[in-house]
Amino acid sequence: MLTKRIRKQIEWHFKNYQADAALYEDRVRDIVDAGLTANYSGVGGGGGNISNPTESKGLRLLELDTERTWATVVRNTFIAFQFEPEHKVMVELYIKGRPLKELLCDGLWETTFYRWRDRWLEYALKWARKFNLL
Repeated sequence: MLTKRIRKQIEWHFKNYQADAALYEDRVRDIVDAGLTANYSGVGGGGGNISNPTESKGLRLLELDTERTWATVVRNTFIAFQFEPEHKVMVELYIKGRPLKELLCDGLWETTFYRWRDRWLEYALKWARKFNLL
């Protein structure tokens, strides 16, 4: 059920998709850049633990890649609607940031917009629930 609160929460992530995606990229960069400098304090410690930093990074990146994030929800929704007429409205509204009033002035009917919006938000809600985000 798409309540007003859930709709606003999902739309917030659509409008802030670039920030969500940038946060994901920052986390990837942090993992990749971690441990690039030599740690001489641990040389000769002989603690008995065999460590492979490359393997460790790979596993952390794999966990991050399968992470269920809002950026993934938004991306999956855009992909699902890419061949539908709703896609152009989604791009104009969320990516380009055009106000709804401008879209309505371009010939889009208000009832059509709300029907389309509910359709793509319901789809996003399904992904968000699948990823346990809501």
